[in-house]
Amino acid sequence: MKTKKLKDEIKRSFFMYAIVVLIFIFIVYGLSLAVSFQNSVVEPSNRNHKKVVNQLESGFMSYYQGVAKLVENDTIRSFLQTGDYSREVYETLYDFRNNEELHAEFVLLDKNETPVATSFYDGMEDEVRRSIALNELIQKSNEQGMFGRRLNQQLRNQNDYVSYAIASPVIENDEINGYALFFLERLSFANQPYTYVVDSYENVVFTNQDFGVTSLGKLDIPLDRKWVRHEGENFYQTKTVLTQLGLKVITLTPITIYWFLLFYGLASILISSFVILLIVWFVTPKIVTSSLQPFDRLVAFMQAKKDQPFFQADHQYEEVQTIYEEYKSRVSEVERLMVENETILEKKRISEMKHLEAKFNPHFLFNVLEMIKYEIHTDPESASNMVVKTAKLMRYNANFGHTIVMLKEDIAYLEDYFSLQKMRYGKRLDYEINVDPFLLKEAQVPKLLIQPLIENAVKHNINQTSRLFIEISIKKKGDSLLIKLIDNGAGMTEQQLEKIKAIYLEEKEVQEQTGLHTVHHLITLLYGKSYGLHMESTLEHGTVVSIILPFKERDLC
Repeated sequence: MKTKKLKDEIKRSFFMYAIVVLIFIFIVYGLSLAVSFQNSVVEPSNRNHKKVVNQLESGFMSYYQGVAKLVENDTIRSFLQTGDYSREVYETLYDFRNNEELHAEFVLLDKNETPVATSFYDGMEDEVRRSIALNELIQKSNEQGMFGRRLNQQLRNQNDYVSYAIASPVIENDEINGYALFFLERLSFANQPYTYVVDSYENVVFTNQDFGVTSLGKLDIPLDRKWVRHEGENFYQTKTVLTQLGLKVITLTPITIYWFLLFYGLASILISSFVILLIVWFVTPKIVTSSLQPFDRLVAFMQAKKDQPFFQADHQYEEVQTIYEEYKSRVSEVERLMVENETILEKKRISEMKHLEAKFNPHFLFNVLEMIKYEIHTDPESASNMVVKTAKLMRYNANFGHTIVMLKEDIAYLEDYFSLQKMRYGKRLDYEINVDPFLLKEAQVPKLLIQPLIENAVKHNINQTSRLFIEISIKKKGDSLLIKLIDNGAGMTEQQLEKIKAIYLEEKEVQEQTGLHTVHHLITLLYGKSYGLHMESTLEHGTVVSIILPFKERDLC
């Protein structure tokens, strides 16, 4: 684990805390700006927008319902046929218009499309009568019945106050006797400075601003976003679609001031934060160096392992003096315990190695006796040879006085062991041992290190293949001795291999120790964790077990 200096850690802590405080300031500023925007822009805009929408919906629907009743009025029908009840008709039309929230001008036409009653002044009445747009409204009314639409530019030019028309034929006995037309005037929308009502083609029906409206009467402002920028101005947009009327209501609230606040506020905080962090970065080391000077002296004393008279000086911190006194009282005790622990650990290491050696003997003897039992019944002479070889092996195995032996002694032991296994399995088992002659004379290895690996290979592969071949290769590689045991057995999947590695590397707790675990543990006890076993295996292509040992030319025991 990489160590840290106290000075660097304090400096880093100051810097990190400064960053946390600045981030907190950023968050508070952002939240306050968001709350202010919500309270001063979003909510008022939504309230005003809702009022506009309600005004339009109720006003338009009231006109549609009212016009539907007017064309069914008997007085109006009689007037269109005979010209009677003129005063009553005007009273009815004016009463209806004056009681509506939205103001409108009306025109009542007879079946010859001649105006017979209107609220327009005389000059405007003639203009309306000659208007092509009026003819278009009548034609649409003949085709669709009652309908509403935005007025085209021609009729709007004749009367700049009207923007929308509702037209309906007056029908009696399945014949058209006339037409009722109401022209809604432009709305003011006093509480909302930028309000637009457009049709499905984004033609402006009502608006209180020419801003964003083209010369053809179309709205030139994007409607697919909340934040709109147009002609250098920023707006918050609220939009509602009136499906029944085929209209859209759009309100814009200027928010340019908030963009300035956001931009310049964040820029100011960023510049201030940068200055603060620079101050913290350069000033903190000076403060820390001055404050930690006594601790630096204490560290220097501990590293030098000798007394320093200045630790008794009056200007030292009380904590430093306490640490110094406690350190002196513990050093002698630690040195004494270290000597005792070294002795205990050495005895424990030797005891564990002897215990590991003993683990080989019962397991090996059991397997040999099993083979002799089978051979007595089938081939007594072979059984006799097995007994002789077993006696030689047990003599070598029972010599507990030497943990480390010459390599040639262990190879001779393996030759006898392979002979016993060959007697049992015959042609089903074959082997080859390749060793540099120099290593046979000079190299030393832990006794009985390789045999458990051979036993493991035979046990798990002899019944998985028609002819098991085991190759043992021993080479010197740099300052290490590399022992490889290669078999052509069944091999393992990657998951099985990882499971076995976890067992012999002691990464997974198991109740019964395996030969692989015993060999690996013995190597780490003798030489440390830099040495040990390494396994490679491929399913149906065999297994390679490598033993890495330090190259030793003299006995360690």
